[in-house]
Amino acid sequence: MLEIKDVTIRRIAENKWHIGFASCVICWCIKLNNIAIFKRLNVPWYRLVFPEKKYWENKIQIFFPLTNEAYFLLEKAITELL
Repeated sequence: MLEIKDVTIRRIAENKWHIGFASCVICWCIKLNNIAIFKRLNVPWYRLVFPEKKYWENKIQIFFPLTNEAYFLLEKAITELL
């Protein structure tokens, strides 16, 4: 089971869809920073976007959940604070 602790949210200036950024600690040993939080269109849910780095013309994902279960656990932990 994925243990998610120390969730923090940095809100940004009011934007139509982008709410802010989240950080959290996974299993007391890995910190994830700069997870973007967006409102979804016409539904009360949120969407998480994980950091990428542009390398020449390619985008490289820094980190991301490998399963839907992991994504939804992160989403729940983060959106409980909104």
